[in-house]
Amino acid sequence: MKTSPITALIFAILLAGVAVAADAQTPEITTTPAARQSNQTELTWLTDFPKALVRAKAEGKSVLLFFHGSDWCPPCVEMQHQVFESPDFIQYARRALVLVDIDFPQKSTQSEELKRTNLALKARFNLSREPGEGFPTIVLLNDAGETVLQETGYAGGGAAEVLPKLQRHPGTAATPVATAAYKNLSVEEFARMADDKQNVVLDVRTPEEFQAGHIPGAVNLDVTASDFQAKAALLDRSKIYLVHCASGVRSARACDKLNHLDFPNLYNLPGGFRTWAKSGKPVEK
Repeated sequence: MKTSPITALIFAILLAGVAVAADAQTPEITTTPAARQSNQTELTWLTDFPKALVRAKAEGKSVLLFFHGSDWCPPCVEMQHQVFESPDFIQYARRALVLVDIDFPQKSTQSEELKRTNLALKARFNLSREPGEGFPTIVLLNDAGETVLQETGYAGGGAAEVLPKLQRHPGTAATPVATAAYKNLSVEEFARMADDKQNVVLDVRTPEEFQAGHIPGAVNLDVTASDFQAKAALLDRSKIYLVHCASGVRSARACDKLNHLDFPNLYNLPGGFRTWAKSGKPVEK
């Protein structure tokens, strides 16, 4: 039986329509933040945060959110390769984590809905509102959706550096650890708390950066100095500490170090001194 040219054309158009419709569906999961892994080492990364919470609750796992810029942020790419693609992390994640990929690409395309969702999550977890700042950030939630760890920046070290932090916070809300090591604040929140002179504004930049300009009343303690922990151990643990650096990377590291020294009241400024100055807040030299 011969097929007329018109019939063949109609059939081809119908097939093309089916293919376009299939491509238009938005996937609920991705494999990895940059989808570069082989089938043997793939992890499932959700892009739907509410579904991740439901799954974590059902499976008694933690939720790990990864805020990053997959096609422009070198530390993000390093963290992905050195941590999330490592065999140790993959083994742990399959057992204990529900993963959420929150990407802010500059070259790759995203749906408008996903862009809005990711921006809302960035605001929810108080990441810097400045473009290009606050990445990478990981946020760990227990199965009740409570933040138990939040850290901005990646200075290397691979899974051996990151995994112990995650493993200190099991997934169930019934565990003794039920609060975050520190809380991120917006500039306005940070400024309000800094107005209370009982609180300590702790600037963890270098002395040279501090002398060039700092928040009025701030105390300088360089987190990169070899004696940081020794000096920090002498501080009053009953105080509230408002910690910042230049952009949020070193201050997150400092908060983690202070948390290990059993400081219970730690607050971080993710955008750091740059965000403070850009917001028109007072600066002294």
